[in-house]
Amino acid sequence: MGFGMVVLGYMGLLYVGAIIVPGVGIAGHLMALVPSGILDWAHAPAYGILAVLLTLWLKRRAWPLAHALPVAAPGALVFGLWTEVLQGSIQGRHATVEDLVVDGVGIGVATILMLSETVRNKITATCPWF
Repeated sequence: MGFGMVVLGYMGLLYVGAIIVPGVGIAGHLMALVPSGILDWAHAPAYGILAVLLTLWLKRRAWPLAHALPVAAPGALVFGLWTEVLQGSIQGRHATVEDLVVDGVGIGVATILMLSETVRNKITATCPWF
C-alpha cells in the first residue's frame, strides 16, 4: 500500500502542474520564468518517471515485467491524455497534441531502458564472461 501512495502522490503532482497558470500565483510566476521549450520537454522525463513508477508498482504486486510494461506504458499515456484534457479546461492553459507526443517519447524511452536492463541481466546471467 505504501508504494501505491507514492505513485498516486506523483500523479497528483502532475495534475497540479497541469493546472498552474503561468503568471498567476507564486507557482505561475515561477513557471513564467522558465523558457517554454524547457517546459514542453519537461513532459518527457515526467511521464517517463510515471511509467517507471507504475511498472515498479505492478512488479511489487507480483506482475512479471512482460505483463507490467504493456499495462504501465499505455496507462501512463492515458494519464497524460487526461492531464491534457484537464489542462485544456483551465482558463489560461491549453491542451496540445505536441505535449502528448512528448509524454509518449518519455514513456517510450523509459520502457526501452527498463527492457534493456532486463535483457542485460538475462545475458549476464547466462553468459558470465559478459
